[in-house]
Amino acid sequence: MEGIKLYFKRLEVVSFGKWKDETIELNEGFNYLYGPNESGKSSIRMFITYVLFGLSPKDRERYMSIFDGQLGGRLIIAAEDDDYVIERFQHRDRGKRVGYFKGEKLSEEEVQKLLQNVDHYLFESIFSFQDRDLYAIRHKQTEDIGKVLFNLGLTGSDYVLELEQELAKESGKLFKKQGRKPPINEKLIQLKSINEEIEKVHERERNHQALYQEAKHLEQDIAKLKEQDLDLHNRINQAQMLFQAKSSIEQVQRLDQEMSELLSHSNLTEDVIERYDEVKEKRQEYDERARVLMSKISSVKEQRNRLMEQSKSGHFPFSLEEVNQWTVEVEQKLQQKQELVSNVELKQSQLLSYLQTANIQLTEEEIRHLELSKYTKETWSRLAKDVHANSEKLSELERRKRIKLEELKELEHKQVNVEKQMQSSLGSEAYTDELEQLKQKQASFRAQQQMQSHTNKQKSQLQRFKQMLFWLKWGVVSFSGIAIGLVLSEVVPVIDFSWSFAIAAIGLFIFILLHRQMGKVDHDLNQLKTDQLKIEDYDDVEKRINGLEKLKAEESRHHEQLKESQMRIDYLNGEIREVEAERLNFEQQLEADEQKRVFETEQLPLLEAFELEQWEEVFQLLTEAQASIQRIDQYKHELDQIQQSIDQLDDQLKRFLSYYVSEDELNHADTYLQLVRHYLKHEQNVKEQIKHQHSWANELEGQLQELKEANTPYEKELQNMLSETNIQNEETLGQAVEDFETYQEKDEMRQEAIKAVQSIDKGQADSILKQSYNWIEIETKLSQDRSNKEEVLNQLDEKRQHLADCSANIRQLEEDGKLSDLIHEKSMIEGEIMTLAKEWAIYQTAKGLLQDTKARYQYEYLPKILAHTSKLFSEITNGAYQDVQFSKDESLIAQHRDGKWFDVRQLSEGTADQLYIALRLALNESLSDAQGFPFVLDDAFVHFDESRRQQMMKILLKQTKKQQLIYFACEPDQFKSKVHTISLANGQPIMM
Repeated sequence: MEGIKLYFKRLEVVSFGKWKDETIELNEGFNYLYGPNESGKSSIRMFITYVLFGLSPKDRERYMSIFDGQLGGRLIIAAEDDDYVIERFQHRDRGKRVGYFKGEKLSEEEVQKLLQNVDHYLFESIFSFQDRDLYAIRHKQTEDIGKVLFNLGLTGSDYVLELEQELAKESGKLFKKQGRKPPINEKLIQLKSINEEIEKVHERERNHQALYQEAKHLEQDIAKLKEQDLDLHNRINQAQMLFQAKSSIEQVQRLDQEMSELLSHSNLTEDVIERYDEVKEKRQEYDERARVLMSKISSVKEQRNRLMEQSKSGHFPFSLEEVNQWTVEVEQKLQQKQELVSNVELKQSQLLSYLQTANIQLTEEEIRHLELSKYTKETWSRLAKDVHANSEKLSELERRKRIKLEELKELEHKQVNVEKQMQSSLGSEAYTDELEQLKQKQASFRAQQQMQSHTNKQKSQLQRFKQMLFWLKWGVVSFSGIAIGLVLSEVVPVIDFSWSFAIAAIGLFIFILLHRQMGKVDHDLNQLKTDQLKIEDYDDVEKRINGLEKLKAEESRHHEQLKESQMRIDYLNGEIREVEAERLNFEQQLEADEQKRVFETEQLPLLEAFELEQWEEVFQLLTEAQASIQRIDQYKHELDQIQQSIDQLDDQLKRFLSYYVSEDELNHADTYLQLVRHYLKHEQNVKEQIKHQHSWANELEGQLQELKEANTPYEKELQNMLSETNIQNEETLGQAVEDFETYQEKDEMRQEAIKAVQSIDKGQADSILKQSYNWIEIETKLSQDRSNKEEVLNQLDEKRQHLADCSANIRQLEEDGKLSDLIHEKSMIEGEIMTLAKEWAIYQTAKGLLQDTKARYQYEYLPKILAHTSKLFSEITNGAYQDVQFSKDESLIAQHRDGKWFDVRQLSEGTADQLYIALRLALNESLSDAQGFPFVLDDAFVHFDESRRQQMMKILLKQTKKQQLIYFACEPDQFKSKVHTISLANGQPIMM
């Protein structure tokens, strides 16, 4: 499988259509999925499309899961030996696809890069093919088939053709060369008509245009004169402002010249002068402080040398800190020795008190050799606990046995009483038959009662109906009588008295009907009259049944009591036997415990004097006694070690004292530690004084150094100032400072003059001061500009008057409004034509760009596709057609083996289908070389005969060497070669 860059490794369908929680494994070659109609093939193909590119809302609704109403799943994609996961769930991430690599989420750009930038349109038009694509081609018009195939060769779909036709249609709606109906044609006709009307009235109003042009020229002349007037006005104002600032300008220019001559050192500023004064003051302060510090340093060094001569620490082979440490250690060791002696005496006294209190007659040596361990303690404790626990359990078992025997005796007595009661009652067979007969009689009575209740309900309903009829009957009579009375008394105006007879007739008719209905109701009531149910014996039957049922329940209760009593008696006998067995067991355990106690007393006769419960306490006393003895021995060993340390430290301290006292004085001293402390303190005091003097000297030297460092920047600053001002020495710098002060005074005068100029024209003050002026020439130009301005104003008034006369003449010619109306209408139509023409130009431009693009692709992109199409078409038709080319009218032509060329419209339907498939496969292969994207086919060759279908499958098998193929079909495959086959026939994928 060399060359395959990307393939679908596994489909995990979570919820999609009829599929739920299914996994389909795919290989990187030919994957053949088959199953009958409605087996879910199209759902799997749409699932791939949904996960990768999404579906429209209508399609999502169509493929919503029938199990849980959800939609989603994931694809495992293999690319460059790595596995990627792309998933899409409608209820997650707002239905967007999400990619993962090794558990890390990928960005949308990374997912698009993984898919080789294949989008939904490219996938459907290039890498997906199904039988309905052939159906769409077959149902195109004959003259369009060639163009459709041409556009398929360009983009894989006929969308370009449809777009081109739509653009031509829309531009044709706007304008046609020979048409009259399109909007632009209609507007052009209207424009021609208006131009003719304008020409007719133009002779009568010919002067209108001339006047209009003259007015236009006058307006232009007026505008030019206004500009000249404005320019003259600005020049006059500027000259007047210069004359106002003349004295200030001359003063500034004179001061500039004087200041440039005065300031010979251009780098000398006020800042330099201030820095120089500051440096001079700091240098004087430094000299005074340095003399004081050097005097102090000399005095401190002399004092330090005298102290160093007094100290003997320089001759020691050890340090004062070591001597001080030895002194402290000796005192600590003596204190420890005293504490240990006290501890030994205290422990011996406590041990003797323990032994006397516990009445233990053992010597210290005997206690030291006793073998007491944790095991001994546990043995004594366990033996005491076992004896105590077994004694208590034995007492508890005897108590339980006594209680059980009393309960058994009570149950046996109760059982005898129940048996006596049962013997005195009747037998069960005597009243069982009687009870059954009475229950049958009771059921018969209840059935009669139900029938009687139904009959009474019917009678009640009929009586209510009868009463309603009675009131209706007499109500009709009353209403008729009242109506007739109103008519006869003329309260109600009527035309004829026949109305009274009609009311009487209607009332009589209704009265007769209601009367007959009441008769039928009486008849039904008579039929429902029956004899009342005789229930005199019913109460006796009920009472007898209740009595018999109570007797039966009483007998059943006695049986249950006997059964329960017997079970309880058997249970108690079993418990008594178990208690007795446990009691014997605990007696044996007590005997074994007694043997253990005797063995322990033989090992340690001391225990005979104590109860078993006291053995653990005796063990604790003996253990504490042994611990006390061990502690005493440890104290004695520590005393020996401390004494050795004290002897060694004494020798070191005597060596220290030998530098100050003689050996005889040392031997006669009461305590040498006091002498050590005295001389040690003396040496430490001297050392501290030397250290203090040394520290003070260092501090003073540091202050002197800091003073020097603090003064260094000022010395550098002075050198920098001389360098900046290019002055050789400090005296020359002082003279330069005096010149600078004079310069500042003149600069203040200059600034005042500049402010005067700025008050006249602040924005142009700098440029005014930099220029030199010929004031006589400026005055002459000012006078000339004023004269020119007056002349321009006179010309402007004349032009305005002439323009007013022209405008009056134009308004007079346009009073009837016909010409202006025609001109307005013409401009409106021209505007509409421009708008429509722009729209038409857009469509024509888009159409031209589309045609240019098609032409460029036709010469650059299609030759390779056509070459591969010719090869595939020849294989599919078994060599019947050798070559495929595009014609000039954007159609496909095919060359037969006999050399004749046929337009696609001349081919049979089956051959045209083969040509279309060859074109699609060639387009797929050309893009798959760059993209490496899988190819999906859905029942693509279902209408082919068997030979053509086998030929297509062979071509596809060759393609699988470079590209993964997923083929959906209705029938199982008949391939002899190895194909990954998956059956969908049973509603779930099965690998074959």
